Amino acid sequence: MTLESVIDSMTVDELNHVADQLSGIMAEMRQFTSTTIGSVTGGPFRNTFFPWPFEPESSWSSAEEFISYYRDLLSEFCAPDYVEELLECLPRDASIHLVHSDLYPRNILVNGSTITSIIDWEYAGFYPDFWEYACMQYDGYRGCSTPGWDHVLARVFPGPYREKEVATVAKIISLLKVNMHIL
Repeated sequence: MTLESVIDSMTVDELNHVADQLSGIMAEMRQFTSTTIGSVTGGPFRNTFFPWPFEPESSWSSAEEFISYYRDLLSEFCAPDYVEELLECLPRDASIHLVHSDLYPRNILVNGSTITSIIDWEYAGFYPDFWEYACMQYDGYRGCSTPGWDHVLARVFPGPYREKEVATVAKIISLLKVNMHIL
């Protein structure tokens, strides 16, 4: 069954077990790195957050290029100063590694508190290291923040909450969705 269907009925120990497994899975994924940001095939990335006409034509060679792409897009319908202020918190020197890019409780299958599978890999690719974290915190289609998921994320990503990065990715997604018709 999906983690989504049981997460908020799990005990703290069960949630910790899920979080520890997820941390291990993500650590394994981070071992796969790339010199380009894009799909696992080396081409441009696909992501439901950035549908046509916002899909890039090629991959990027750095987090700076990735961020610049969105700077250019957002500048089509937002003031340049606003765009700069919005993007300033995203790290330009972020490492690039494999991410699922749609890693929400609905895509994690469990038996009890044991992760048995992660499904829906169609948007996997190589992204800046902040990408998976920000996307896991924000689900643009359905809010996935629940007490259980928040507990899991706090254990998977200990330390200071990177609220600015999450808010920036969420705002970019929102601006692109609202303004798709302009470009």
